[in-house]
Amino acid sequence: MRLISSVRLRAIIPALILAVAMLLLLGLIAPIHAQFLHPKIKSKETTIRTVVVLPAKVNVVRDSMKGPEGMAAESDDLSTRVEKMIAEVLSKQKNVTTVASPTAGQTDSQPNYNVADFQTKFDDLLPKIMKKRSDVKKGRFSMGDEVLNLNLEKDTDAIVFIRGEGKKLTEGKTAFIMLVGGVPAYLKLQIGIVDARSGDVLLYTDPFFGGDPTTAVDRLRKALEEGFKKLPAAQAAR
Repeated sequence: MRLISSVRLRAIIPALILAVAMLLLLGLIAPIHAQFLHPKIKSKETTIRTVVVLPAKVNVVRDSMKGPEGMAAESDDLSTRVEKMIAEVLSKQKNVTTVASPTAGQTDSQPNYNVADFQTKFDDLLPKIMKKRSDVKKGRFSMGDEVLNLNLEKDTDAIVFIRGEGKKLTEGKTAFIMLVGGVPAYLKLQIGIVDARSGDVLLYTDPFFGGDPTTAVDRLRKALEEGFKKLPAAQAAR
């Protein structure tokens, strides 16, 4: 009986370790998978119909038995895919139109400087939002009316800022995690939608999904659809 119990225990331990690892991961990401709306959006005093999606900054690493290493090309590809998918989801699910970035087709360097400046401003604001995300619902976060310096089209309602990080596993690391435990492959995003006139943060959402982020299409779309679920849809054009 002791031998059987010992054999069974050795067989169960890896599964228990993996289960504990998954619970720890869920504990880390559960607060992240949420969305928060500014009071004006929730009351429909403000409606988002047209947005500009600024270049996403999504960083992915490859995790092997030797440790994590950067994936610059894959990160760039994923950033572009996230941008396009957000525009697609907002269009199909919320009737929100995405217009060209203020840098599109520009030969003047000033628009690029302006966009880079506001990308930095969002990076500075993001940690404060993540620390007290529920304050978005109280209208306490803003980038200020300096957003007008982006010189967007007059009918542009909001600006979409995208940040994210993810991890891809090698086959060896995947097998190791299955046996011993650890954090599996994933992608988590931080998305802010900012009023194009006042600079107020109108929406903050942080979609998450598990699995290889570099190949995700349907999983990415589903996560984004869930991430924008609470955003009221604009009235469809007739």
